[in-house]
Amino acid sequence: MSQAIRACFARNVLLAAREAKGNKSDFLLTCGGLRNLPGAYSSASGRLQCRLSGESDKGDKFPHKHMVGGIADAMKVGDQTVLTRDRGGFRVVTLNRPKALNALNEEMILSLYKHYSAYDASDLVTGVLLKGEGKAFCAGGDVKAVTKRYKEGFEKEVFNFFRTEYQLNHLIATMRTPYVAVMDGVTMGGGAGVSIHGDFRIATEKTLFAMPECALGLFTDVGATHFLTHKTRYELGVYLAMCGARVRGRELVDIGIATHFVPSFKLDELEGRLGDARWGGRDKDLVRRMIEEVADPHDKVDLGDGGKEMSVDPIVAHRSEIIEVFALDTIEEICEELSKRASQGVKWCEDAHKAIMRSSPMSLKVTLEALKRSRNSSLEDALKMEFRILHGFMEGNDFYEGVRAILVEKDNKPTWKPASLEEATAEMVDAYFADWGDELEFHAKPAKL
Repeated sequence: MSQAIRACFARNVLLAAREAKGNKSDFLLTCGGLRNLPGAYSSASGRLQCRLSGESDKGDKFPHKHMVGGIADAMKVGDQTVLTRDRGGFRVVTLNRPKALNALNEEMILSLYKHYSAYDASDLVTGVLLKGEGKAFCAGGDVKAVTKRYKEGFEKEVFNFFRTEYQLNHLIATMRTPYVAVMDGVTMGGGAGVSIHGDFRIATEKTLFAMPECALGLFTDVGATHFLTHKTRYELGVYLAMCGARVRGRELVDIGIATHFVPSFKLDELEGRLGDARWGGRDKDLVRRMIEEVADPHDKVDLGDGGKEMSVDPIVAHRSEIIEVFALDTIEEICEELSKRASQGVKWCEDAHKAIMRSSPMSLKVTLEALKRSRNSSLEDALKMEFRILHGFMEGNDFYEGVRAILVEKDNKPTWKPASLEEATAEMVDAYFADWGDELEFHAKPAKL
């Protein structure tokens, strides 16, 4: 990383970050990526002990060479956080950390990348279905150990984890094999990254989607700057990112985040149909038709157990007003308009304004700029940009302060630096998009099991 860039960044944005570097406290963040990394690494754990068949750990084709060591050694024999099974030509993949709401860790990300690469290379595989065990699809994850390791000086290892996660997001988006993600339950952060880039995203009445990063001093990553501006309308994506709004079930289909709504009691039927079908090869149109045969086309859903769908966000009911407000060019203008409408008794505007005011000014401004830049870019370019932005947040104050205030001490009184939108200047924002000398690359050649 260029010393000049680092110095410029620190001067313009993060004068207080160096003090934070000396604080060895643990920090916790539940929005997506890592969970339960061991605090120390044994000499035997220089690499994960689950590399691809036939591949040397010194190879350069796949992202497993970048992974942080330690998880394989820490795992108990028989502990499987990713389960796979054949169902006809379909491969059913299950995230299997229900007690952690299926939060992704490095072992899971490596396993997903390895299996997806192999499936996409095999002519025997006609489709992939991803689901979560328990009540969540994937709630993101814990990056307590990642922040701790970063503060201890293991910068390269931390960035290599995120590098592999972003490469997995890209792989999912570019697979020729039909990809079905069943988002039955909480779907946030890293969970969005392993679902929304796929061909078919199934929402149920239990699906709860959100991207809450700005409230925690981060930014929307895992390709979210792309899917929030391409899968859904740009203004709705800005609303979701700025407010961390929670959206359920059918609403996700209405705004384009999900492709289909299937009541949860029909998921076994869907899986059975996909697995038992006679396939002549990869056929995304046939997968779509089979999903549509099970998807409920009606406005009201009989959940079979007396349950009722419940909306928790106004994104559909107030869609036109949200588009009008969040089309404004700056976060200051958005806040001003929300405040004005809130004073007139508009409840959703009051709630949205409060959510924004709780968030990191730097996170808000950087995220909005990233969404603007991604609006006309490819997913590959968006992920590369996010990887550059990530460096800035890892060097900064707000990432750690948001975690402390919201998730560790839970005083809900973060001290953001800068403290206001006015203090977060354009020069500071631009520093996050600088070339840090550590660019993200993608690997085209698939692995084999």
